[in-house]
Amino acid sequence: MQALVPDSLFGFLQESGLATSGGEAAALLMEGAVCVNHIPVRSPRKRLQAGDVVSVSDGHVVAVFGTTSLL
Repeated sequence: MQALVPDSLFGFLQESGLATSGGEAAALLMEGAVCVNHIPVRSPRKRLQAGDVVSVSDGHVVAVFGTTSLL
């Protein structure tokens, strides 16, 4: 069983719903369909930081990692 790492790109793709499974997340990364802050990323181990914008397939699906409220 594979553990999801919340701040890794691979884990975030699954947790955010940008990918429906680990296999889909891996395929998207291999295809070069994933961008972090508008830069294509192929490494599933890429660490994300608060405010990073992750997009799939030319920006049709977008999620922001680790946003927090200051209130």
